[in-house]
This record gives sequence, C-alpha cells and structure tokens, in this order.
Amino acid sequence: MKRFALALMCLPGLAFAEGLTIEEPMVPLAPPGVMAHAAFMQITNTGDSPRQLVGVSSPDYAMAHIHQTSEQNGIATMSGVDLIEIAPGQTVAFAHGGLHIMLMHPKAALAEGDTVNLSLLFANGAVEPVTAKVMRQHRHGS
Repeated sequence: MKRFALALMCLPGLAFAEGLTIEEPMVPLAPPGVMAHAAFMQITNTGDSPRQLVGVSSPDYAMAHIHQTSEQNGIATMSGVDLIEIAPGQTVAFAHGGLHIMLMHPKAALAEGDTVNLSLLFANGAVEPVTAKVMRQHRHGS
C-alpha cells in the first residue's frame, strides 16, 4: 500500500489532497521581464462536503490572488475573487479567459521546466500545496 501511495505522488501534473484532486497545475512561460504571470489548473472536489477556496499564496511571488476575467461589450476586465465554492463532485477550471491565479512580481526569472510553489487556502483552514510547472502553452490560433 505504501508503494502505491508513493507511486501516485510521483505522477506528473496531478496532486491529491484529502477530498480534492488538483490536475495539470501550470504557469505559462512569459517573456523575460514580465512582472505578472498566471497559474492554471483544475480542482475537483472528490469529498462529500463543499469546499471553499478563499485564497492563494506563493513564496515565489510578492503577491498571489484569485482573479476572474470577464468580457463586457468587447472589453476584457479582471476582478478579484474572495471565495470559490466547490460542490462535491464539481470541477472548477482555472484557465485563460476565466478564473485564474494571478501571480505578481516574481522573485526570480522563470524558465521553461521550472516549478512554482503555490498554497491553496480553504475556509476550513486547510492549506493545500501545489507545484505548478512552467511550460509553453499553445493556444488555438497561435
């Protein structure tokens, strides 16, 4: 059983926390000198009770916040999000053009293959560590 648990922990791009599955955590590679990055992932509540994500932090950045991008009248805007309710069985996607983790003022330059340490903060006091890989992201049309 210990070997099985160890093997699961070694799977790339997949993190397990009690009642949560965190998949594909990544930070898109940004041009040198950019002071704002984003982090994306999918969080699934595999437990029996709702979870409330209330914040994020990172020792690799001066600031980290949960943001929502929305578009009104052809203009994209971002706003902070104080709480994300994740119902049992629900998956919340952090992706381009929607929810994302905004990372401000990196403490060091990032290169492809580097990792970014994040801590997801929940209303029940739980702190879930996540390691996001820095990688090139190919979007449609680019």
